[in-house]
Amino acid sequence: MRFVLDFLRVRYLASAAILSLLAVLVWVGGPYLSLGRWQPFASVSGRLLAMAVLVLAWAGWRYLRWRRDSAKQQRLAAELVGQGARAEDASGNDSRARAAQEQVRLRARFTEAMAVLRRRRRNGPGLHVLPWYLLIGAPGSGKSTLLQSSGLEFPLKAHGTHAALEGVGGTRNCDWWFADQAVFLDSAGRYTTQDSDAIADAGAWHGFLDLLRRHRRQPLNGVIVTVSVAELLERDGDAGLSHARAVRHRLNELVEKLRARVPVYLIVTKCDLVSGFAEFFADLDAAGRAQVWGVSFPQAQAAGDTDPLTRFPTELERLLERIDQRVLERLHRARDARERAAVLSFPQQLRLLQPALMDVVQTAFGRHGYAGQPWLRGVYLSSGTQQGHPIDHVISAVAQHFGVAAAALPPVSSAPRSYFLSRLLKDVVFAEAGLASSQPGSAQRRRLLQLACWAVLTATTLGVLSGMAGSYARNVRLIGQVRDALDAYPAGPLPADAGEAAFYAKALQRFDALAQARDAALPPGASIPWSRRFGLHQGMALARDVQEAYLRDLNGALLPALAQSLRRKLAQSSNDPQRLYPLLKGYLMLGDPTRRDAMHLATLADTVWRQIFPDDASVRAGLNLHLRALLGPVDGARALALDRQQIEQTRASLRTAELPALVYGGLKLTQPGVDAGQAPRLDRRLGLLSDVFERRSGLPLSAPLPPLFTRQAFQAQIGGGIAHGVQQFLADDWVLGTAPLDPLARSQLEREVLALYQRDYIAAWDSLLADLVLRPVVQTGQASAVAAKLGGPASPLKALLVLLREHTHALGRTPAAKAGAGAAAAADTAAADEPDVAAEPIERHFEPLTRLLDGGPGASALDETLAALTQMSRTLLGAAAGVAADQNAPALLIAAQQAEQLPPPLGNWMATLSGRGRALTASSVGEALRNAQRQAAGRECALLVSGRFPFVPGSNNEIPLRDFAELFAPGGRMDRFAQQALLGKVDTSGPGWKWNAGMAAAGADDVLARAQLADEIKQAFFAGGGAQPQVAFTVSIPPQAGIRRLQLEVDGQALDVRDGARATQSMTWPGPTPGLVRLAAWDASGQALPVVQYRGPWAWFRVMQAGRLHRSGDLDYTASLALGDTSVRMDIQPASLRHPFAASAVQRFGCP
Repeated sequence: MRFVLDFLRVRYLASAAILSLLAVLVWVGGPYLSLGRWQPFASVSGRLLAMAVLVLAWAGWRYLRWRRDSAKQQRLAAELVGQGARAEDASGNDSRARAAQEQVRLRARFTEAMAVLRRRRRNGPGLHVLPWYLLIGAPGSGKSTLLQSSGLEFPLKAHGTHAALEGVGGTRNCDWWFADQAVFLDSAGRYTTQDSDAIADAGAWHGFLDLLRRHRRQPLNGVIVTVSVAELLERDGDAGLSHARAVRHRLNELVEKLRARVPVYLIVTKCDLVSGFAEFFADLDAAGRAQVWGVSFPQAQAAGDTDPLTRFPTELERLLERIDQRVLERLHRARDARERAAVLSFPQQLRLLQPALMDVVQTAFGRHGYAGQPWLRGVYLSSGTQQGHPIDHVISAVAQHFGVAAAALPPVSSAPRSYFLSRLLKDVVFAEAGLASSQPGSAQRRRLLQLACWAVLTATTLGVLSGMAGSYARNVRLIGQVRDALDAYPAGPLPADAGEAAFYAKALQRFDALAQARDAALPPGASIPWSRRFGLHQGMALARDVQEAYLRDLNGALLPALAQSLRRKLAQSSNDPQRLYPLLKGYLMLGDPTRRDAMHLATLADTVWRQIFPDDASVRAGLNLHLRALLGPVDGARALALDRQQIEQTRASLRTAELPALVYGGLKLTQPGVDAGQAPRLDRRLGLLSDVFERRSGLPLSAPLPPLFTRQAFQAQIGGGIAHGVQQFLADDWVLGTAPLDPLARSQLEREVLALYQRDYIAAWDSLLADLVLRPVVQTGQASAVAAKLGGPASPLKALLVLLREHTHALGRTPAAKAGAGAAAAADTAAADEPDVAAEPIERHFEPLTRLLDGGPGASALDETLAALTQMSRTLLGAAAGVAADQNAPALLIAAQQAEQLPPPLGNWMATLSGRGRALTASSVGEALRNAQRQAAGRECALLVSGRFPFVPGSNNEIPLRDFAELFAPGGRMDRFAQQALLGKVDTSGPGWKWNAGMAAAGADDVLARAQLADEIKQAFFAGGGAQPQVAFTVSIPPQAGIRRLQLEVDGQALDVRDGARATQSMTWPGPTPGLVRLAAWDASGQALPVVQYRGPWAWFRVMQAGRLHRSGDLDYTASLALGDTSVRMDIQPASLRHPFAASAVQRFGCP
């Protein structure tokens, strides 16, 4: 029953509550805790085991703590008793003889008391855990009464013995008071003076203090110093101060021996001896009597920051003032005159204690230079029991003054009560049990250690909390990512009637969304970062749930759709046994998981999807990925219900087919022993110069060749692949439901399958060669580059033939490592004596091409072809550079002859390149002339001509005459080009220039037309052959109706017409002062007409343009200019037939 009661105590209830909370956390949150991919608490048994471990750990911790506390308590009690024995042995013979029997009795009682205490406190804190206090005071100062009246529970008293236990050994001067909340050492009066046996008492006491320091982190939690009112009122000053000095000495001794600063509480006892005390506080109830009456100093100040004694007089005065404030209330409630007199005199009696109390406090606790100041926590007043006669210090002083005896006051007649003790011990002294500390240095170290521990704990807590917060945030983000991935999951049913392509495309969106959500929850192959752990990782649970939904979707959509596609292909391929057999096999696997071959189904599905999505590789790759996820490594595909009627129809059709075709169909589908990654690629085997080729089919050169038709695949097939295929076909008799074949029929079947393989092997390489063509060339330089690449040391043509020879010659034997053609030929010759029946048809078919590599280095037939290509490249390169070349050049003709002698497709490539080269050679001369004319005109030609007058009639910008002369003057750019590049190649005798014989195919008529325009400009503007343009002409102005006078100024050349007479003037352009043309006129009344004026070097030509110049004769031109409403006519006669006035050569000219 006691165990049950002890278990129900608060601390056990708290432990049980915490344990229950942990159990709930394990049960509820355990499934969400993961360590990597391990979830230890996902199962019920795991969580029950964890809760059992928690309970056992708690019980073990409690047991170990109980054992530790018991051991400490026993060691402390044993050493206390043992110290008594050692103290007795250490004392003199006389001391042992004097007290031997008494000490034996005390030791036995002390041992018995320790046993009683251990039994009483078996389930509570031990002696070493309770706070320990030392009581110091003069004999009769009320120490024992203070404890007995404190309201504390003393177990020894309840056991039937005295509450106090006499000490032994070093504590023989003390009484032990074991209370339920603390341990008190009530020192006897002789402890203060140590006058009974000073040396023995001091040594034993010091040993006891050392014992406390060894076994307790806080040897003493406080010291209670008692001073009775009787001492303060009756003793003379010297006696009181002597006692205070003794207290100070003991306090200094404690600090020195214990190496700790201990709080000291000064309690003034027996306050009931102050006259009027009982009457003044008679109205207090139990709660009022339990309160604290005194002064407590602030901890920081009491610790030494400020001397508390400087505050004591003020605080004591405040305490007395509060007593004064209560006097009126007590007088009003007093029952008689005697009680009112007592109440009224009590504050005065109390104030008479103030000087003596101040002296005691200053002496016992003041600052001294030879020792540290005791840590005085407070000064308090109390009364344990009301015995004896109160002392009226006022009456005594008056009586002493007049020499009469003072009348004694009657004793207190009320029942004994304790005043101001209960809460003083419980709420003040015990509450500050942790204040005792070591010396400042060790205390500072302890504080630093505590701060460090708290810092580590805080950092760890913050780290865990921040880690959990970060993990929570990251897991929330992870859940959001999964949700975002699932948002892409298309809503609604799949389109069953929209066709296979639409169905698969919509289903793929669903599969992709689920796969992405699963990978977002738990990326495959990636470790879970610690930032997502801390017991909060949700990735595995999410991935598991999404994976289940993913497999359900694949089983519900992809697998039935694939079965439907296979069934449809079975119906469509009834006339193609090679395709029909693997289709039937795969279709049957979908209905029978025990016969399921994941590789066969994946290959078959890829074939089906290639027909549905021929141009969408991404869709095919996605469907293949999801099918592989469904089929392996843990097959999650369910068995499907199949169309039995279609199966029987297909079996009936296959039974009429030839078995070799069926076996070979399965061989092509599965390709046993073939590594697709080793299939050769033309872009790699032909080298960096492979770009001279392209494929008619549009496939890139990087597309691998069919892996089934390579040397490695051939050796795998004749080395057992075909035999294995036949054996597998016969083992899969469940597909056709036929009887097994005899061994002879099996051997014949292998030979027939080999023949089919040989046929397709030859067709595959023929198809590859026929698909290769040379890239088209449109320029001579390109043709030269192609020929150089084909005929160079790294010739892709030679690499192609080496590749062909590697995979079609001596297939039954391992060829020499990729060496030159001569080395390969030598190896082939060495192996030629070995029979190679299986490869013979293939070798014979490609022999015309592969034997081109026969011969030593530089002596093979292919080397002659490469040399011809090199010569052709040089000829074409010269033609591209503008060197005179002929389409019938010897190198081109030799290349054409070589093409006729080479086997296809090599001869076709050679003929194409040589023919295109001859055609481009003829056109290369024209291109060279264009380049030469472009260089002759210069890069500035377009800047000078484009958008400028006179090339663009309406333009405001003009070409400077200097630049015009640089382009078109005799010896200028265009003239130099004609003299250097066209001389001897052009017939200029006719009105239009023509190419001489042999140049018509050059295709450079634009060059010829531009050169002729430049020559016409030269003849018109530079007729005198000078370096600057010079044009001579005559201007004649006939009489004008309504015009009295007219003045014309052309570049400083003037013509003045008066009184209607004709005026004629010869002029040149540009004139002496070029830059201005001005025409002014006056009518018959002398009124000036509007003036026509142009500026710039081309002003005269702008005048003619404005006058709408038109031809009226062979050398006669007329221009009409408007001067306001009046028109003025001018006649212009060029000095030469070649003039610039009417010709449009300038406006038609454009830069090359």
